[in-house]
Amino acid sequence: METAAPWYIGKRAESLAIVYLTRRDDLIISQPTPDKGLDFLITITKDGVSSGRLFGVEVKATVSTPGLIQHNQIFKLKNNRNENKQIRDLPFPVCRFFFILDNDKAYYKWILEPNINEQNNLGLNFNESDDLKKLNDKEIANIISTVNSWYDQRNNR
Repeated sequence: METAAPWYIGKRAESLAIVYLTRRDDLIISQPTPDKGLDFLITITKDGVSSGRLFGVEVKATVSTPGLIQHNQIFKLKNNRNENKQIRDLPFPVCRFFFILDNDKAYYKWILEPNINEQNNLGLNFNESDDLKKLNDKEIANIISTVNSWYDQRNNR
């Protein structure tokens, strides 16, 4: 029999996500309507003004996991197939932040990954991989840079 996760798991994970994101002063964090698939909608600002550039964050957490496997800087979490079908249709990039609460370790993966191919065609690739990367300030900067590059290319068409 599977036991229910404690009530505070989701709230604590969302709070940790806010801590990671608010280390930067160029992001506005908002919470969209509940049950729409995203926990946060992030707006990137430029010189304190909204740029209109958005990306979504879905937050997941567990109390502890012995199922995390490391290979170089990539981690795999067994049975991490909890994809929200509503997210597939969103018109902007989306990341999943994953927290392990017994040690406050943080990981992420793209769900809708921004893609620019050789012909400068833009897309959002639905990522079905179980691979996770450590989430830290450098990776948040990489996420922002990737999102900005995607929007830059989109606006230059």
